[in-house]
Amino acid sequence: RGLPSVPPFVDELAAMSATRIEEAKSLHPAFYVDEAYLQAERERIFGTSWFAAAHTAELSSPGDVKVVEVGGTSIVLTCDKHRRIHAFYNVCRHRGARVCTTAAKGCKQLVCPYHWWAYRLDGSLKSTPPAATPKDRKETLGLQRVPGLEVFAGMVFLNQNPSHRPLRDQLGDLPAKLERYDLDGLELHDVRDYAIRGDWKLIAENFVDFYHINAVHPELARFSKVDDHLPYQGRGQYIGFVTAPLTDSGGPGDSHHFNRFERLSNVESEAAFFFQVFPNVSVTVYPHSVYTLMTFPTTEPGKTQEKLTLLMAPGAKKSADPADLYHEKCSNLMKFVTNINDEDVEAIENLQVGLYNARDQGIHGEFIPKYDWTVHRFQNMVLNGLHGSPIDETYMPTLDTAFEQQVLQGLS
Repeated sequence: RGLPSVPPFVDELAAMSATRIEEAKSLHPAFYVDEAYLQAERERIFGTSWFAAAHTAELSSPGDVKVVEVGGTSIVLTCDKHRRIHAFYNVCRHRGARVCTTAAKGCKQLVCPYHWWAYRLDGSLKSTPPAATPKDRKETLGLQRVPGLEVFAGMVFLNQNPSHRPLRDQLGDLPAKLERYDLDGLELHDVRDYAIRGDWKLIAENFVDFYHINAVHPELARFSKVDDHLPYQGRGQYIGFVTAPLTDSGGPGDSHHFNRFERLSNVESEAAFFFQVFPNVSVTVYPHSVYTLMTFPTTEPGKTQEKLTLLMAPGAKKSADPADLYHEKCSNLMKFVTNINDEDVEAIENLQVGLYNARDQGIHGEFIPKYDWTVHRFQNMVLNGLHGSPIDETYMPTLDTAFEQQVLQGLS
């Protein structure tokens, strides 16, 4: 089927943002509240681009099952007996009923609750009780696969476009930046789900907006200053920046609590990295842990499902720490990052309310180039993504590369 058309107002309003940041306006409020636009955006961006769906740590054992809802599309992820990960549309091939409703462990098969059609974890049709279906017909009635599935940085990415390009084309040079982090071996500590009354784009923009730290995060601002955030940006569909060097502040993330990733350079071992991988996953990388925010638009404007996940580096546990002490340390770190996220959610939901008013008054937001280059870059990814194109670097500012030079010098 064809993609929905973009409402006619979009190109006119987009022109005010698709330009150099010095002349640009922030995306018009209609991009966050207009129902017709948001439906087209969901299907054009999440229907044709790679997007993050889960962590491999959630699908590491045979029988692990996870359900992902993105817009009006429901997807089932499974780990089969060979530990291979699969992704299928959550639709029974008999009458179209929803097969799975929730995540599960130790599943032997997927059974549709309507007529008990049973599917193996690789998606093939197993049985159609009490009817006997010929083998050659069963081979054509497996669950429909999502066309694209790839793994990067311990995350499962999906693409619903049958003609998709490889994920590496979208990531650009980001894999090289994360090369010395053993992200495929991350250990899952905890997950928290949020139902946010805000558009998914606002969550991504808030993550890359370090300008709000002083106003929204008073505890964090004591040791993470606005001007401590430096660009770490290259080519690709992502936004990257860094704070360095890190300083211990008496908090749960201090360096002495955990072992670090083993292969880091000296520069990397004293830095925290922040990457928004377009479109929907925010990744914070500490020397000893990673936490992510995966966002999934719903069918309702201004409502998003978010999943916050904390994962520890392989071997993060100090050898002298008993298991219960290590678990307590991880839980304290989880409490710290969820407190920050709770503050962000309050700010995002307030912004969403304000945008309805701004839409009615025709008010565009403004950019401060020194601090808002990250938001400007993300918004232009959205505008280009509507037409299936990567970001147009022509409009992007020239950024300071001092930190990247430090990393390269440290590796030479």
